Amino acid sequence: HGDAFHQNEERSTLILLDRRGDCLSPLIHEFTYEAMVNDLLPIEDDRITYESSIDAKEGESGEGTKKMDALLNDNDEVWVELRGKHIADVIQTLSARIRDIVNSSTGSALNSSGKSSGKALSVNQMAKALKALPEYKELMSKLSQHMQIAHQCMDEFNKQSLLELSELEQTFATGETDEGRTPKVTELLGQVVEQFRSQKDSIMRLRLLAIAIVSQRGLTTQSDLEKLLSEAHLNSKETKAVQNLEKMGCPLVMSDEAKNNGKLMSKLRDRRATPFGAGAIESDSEYSSSRYACLIKQILVDATAGTLNVEEYPSVMPLPDPEMSNVNSAKSKVTSVRKAGTSSSKWSKQSTGSDKSGKKKSHGARQIVFTIGGMCYSELRTAREVAASTGTDIVVGSTRFIKPSDFLADLLRLG
Repeated sequence: HGDAFHQNEERSTLILLDRRGDCLSPLIHEFTYEAMVNDLLPIEDDRITYESSIDAKEGESGEGTKKMDALLNDNDEVWVELRGKHIADVIQTLSARIRDIVNSSTGSALNSSGKSSGKALSVNQMAKALKALPEYKELMSKLSQHMQIAHQCMDEFNKQSLLELSELEQTFATGETDEGRTPKVTELLGQVVEQFRSQKDSIMRLRLLAIAIVSQRGLTTQSDLEKLLSEAHLNSKETKAVQNLEKMGCPLVMSDEAKNNGKLMSKLRDRRATPFGAGAIESDSEYSSSRYACLIKQILVDATAGTLNVEEYPSVMPLPDPEMSNVNSAKSKVTSVRKAGTSSSKWSKQSTGSDKSGKKKSHGARQIVFTIGGMCYSELRTAREVAASTGTDIVVGSTRFIKPSDFLADLLRLG
């Protein structure tokens, strides 16, 4: 874009980011489909093994299970459509589509396969009935596959008691409770200790401790840090990972300068929770468990509007004129919105619109963002959302795409 061969396109902007700039987003539990699959389920190279319901053997009652493999990538249209949605919306969408097929006039064979018209059909019964409906066979197989995976995500969600934990994480990240109250840090640290005492997994305790430290840009006192480390019962390597946060630019304890800043707090004991990335754009999610918006959202919104602060993000050459971009963008019309991208490749492109020939259109200058040190799935989702909402061609890339366990492992390897 913007070179001698593309005179009609505005010059692209390449933004280089460092993982040090946001160590919170890779730690927060995210409840969109793609993020949950990568965080809670065993997946490698886009391949996941899930439990699928099957009919019991002859002479046996009930249903059994069988391990199945699925490849979650851009070739799976259902995955591409649902991966950025909250898990509750995913299950609701899948249920509605399966129900529509069962209740359709074409799918009347499904209804007759049950012993009674009002009886719910199992996935197996639907599969058998669909043999006579080849136009639905592939779709129903894909829908049921994703329903199984989504329910496995929810099983892990319930098993790990993530509902209460996520509320604490969101309060640390946003500085407010779901009701809009700004709690004292000491109150939140008390809840952290309660979580430590009920959480058997030391990695989960490490993750929560890191969230408390990073979100508040350091605990108030050294005594607070020592008490939390004592309650967390981490091994030597996990304790080292906490200490390595300082190498990522995250102080474990607030600096004296911050403590003496009267604008931040008047007294140490009355210190209130502060949002991570104060002034950043809020999340658009209707779910309280998804109130926090990762910092890259503000960066992308500012970049697409041509208002990115060059003092915070110094440029090696003048940025494209936002007024010219707006003029050129106004000349094109959006006819459709199409999200594209992959979570496994090192580069992922989100584009909006297409002309009659199928060639993608973009509006304004292309934004290319590359994160050194790994990009998490909440940031990948955010890039897709900003691309769709602004009509801007956005390309994101990284040394790799990471899940929370990857980020913690990277902390351990810092030495």
